[in-house]
Amino acid sequence: MKRIGWALFATVFIFFLSLIVIAPIISNIGYSSVEGSYHAATHAILISLLFTVIVCTMMIMEEINLIKEKLNGDKKV
Repeated sequence: MKRIGWALFATVFIFFLSLIVIAPIISNIGYSSVEGSYHAATHAILISLLFTVIVCTMMIMEEINLIKEKLNGDKKV
Protein backbone atom coordinates (compact mmCIF):
# COMPACT_ATOMS: atom_id res chain seq x y z
CA MET A 1 0.00 0.00 0.00
CA LYS A 2 2.91 2.31 0.73
CA ARG A 3 4.28 1.86 -2.80
CA ILE A 4 0.92 2.74 -4.33
CA GLY A 5 0.90 5.95 -2.31
CA TRP A 6 4.41 6.85 -3.44
CA ALA A 7 3.49 6.06 -7.06
CA LEU A 8 0.42 8.28 -6.80
CA PHE A 9 2.45 11.07 -5.24
CA ALA A 10 5.11 10.75 -7.94
CA THR A 11 2.48 10.84 -10.68
CA VAL A 12 0.88 14.00 -9.31
CA PHE A 13 4.30 15.61 -8.77
CA ILE A 14 5.43 14.77 -12.30
CA PHE A 15 2.17 16.13 -13.72
CA PHE A 16 2.50 19.49 -11.99
CA LEU A 17 6.22 19.70 -12.73
CA SER A 18 5.62 19.01 -16.42
CA LEU A 19 2.69 21.44 -16.42
CA ILE A 20 4.93 24.16 -15.01
CA VAL A 21 7.79 23.37 -17.39
CA ILE A 22 5.93 22.39 -20.58
CA ALA A 23 3.03 24.88 -20.47
CA PRO A 24 5.11 27.99 -21.18
CA ILE A 25 7.03 26.22 -23.94
CA ILE A 26 3.87 25.01 -25.67
CA SER A 27 2.24 28.42 -25.29
CA ASN A 28 5.20 30.10 -27.02
CA ILE A 29 5.51 27.64 -29.91
CA GLY A 30 2.86 29.33 -32.00
CA TYR A 31 -0.53 28.39 -30.66
CA SER A 32 -2.94 31.15 -29.86
CA SER A 33 -3.53 31.78 -26.18
CA VAL A 34 -6.65 29.60 -26.02
CA GLU A 35 -5.20 26.75 -28.09
CA GLY A 36 -1.93 26.97 -26.21
CA SER A 37 -3.61 26.61 -22.86
CA TYR A 38 -5.49 23.48 -23.94
CA HIS A 39 -2.48 21.94 -25.63
CA ALA A 40 -0.22 22.77 -22.70
CA ALA A 41 -2.38 20.80 -20.28
CA THR A 42 -2.71 17.91 -22.74
CA HIS A 43 1.02 17.77 -23.34
CA ALA A 44 1.70 17.95 -19.62
CA ILE A 45 -0.61 14.96 -19.07
CA LEU A 46 1.11 13.01 -21.85
CA ILE A 47 4.59 13.77 -20.53
CA SER A 48 3.61 12.84 -16.98
CA LEU A 49 2.18 9.57 -18.31
CA LEU A 50 5.38 8.89 -20.22
CA PHE A 51 7.60 9.46 -17.20
CA THR A 52 5.26 7.47 -14.97
CA VAL A 53 5.50 4.51 -17.34
CA ILE A 54 9.29 4.82 -17.42
CA VAL A 55 9.56 4.97 -13.62
CA CYS A 56 7.18 2.03 -13.16
CA THR A 57 9.11 -0.01 -15.73
CA MET A 58 12.37 0.71 -13.92
CA MET A 59 10.83 -0.34 -10.60
CA ILE A 60 9.49 -3.57 -12.11
CA MET A 61 12.88 -4.37 -13.65
CA GLU A 62 14.56 -3.72 -10.30
CA GLU A 63 12.17 -6.11 -8.55
CA ILE A 64 12.77 -8.77 -11.22
CA ASN A 65 16.52 -8.42 -10.76
CA LEU A 66 16.16 -8.75 -6.97
CA ILE A 67 14.09 -11.90 -7.37
CA LYS A 68 16.65 -13.34 -9.81
CA GLU A 69 19.48 -12.60 -7.38
CA LYS A 70 17.54 -14.23 -4.56
CA LEU A 71 16.85 -17.34 -6.65
CA ASN A 72 20.48 -17.57 -7.78
CA GLY A 73 21.64 -17.16 -4.18
CA ASP A 74 19.37 -20.01 -3.08
CA LYS A 75 20.70 -22.32 -5.81
CA LYS A 76 24.37 -21.77 -4.85
CA VAL A 77 23.84 -22.85 -1.22
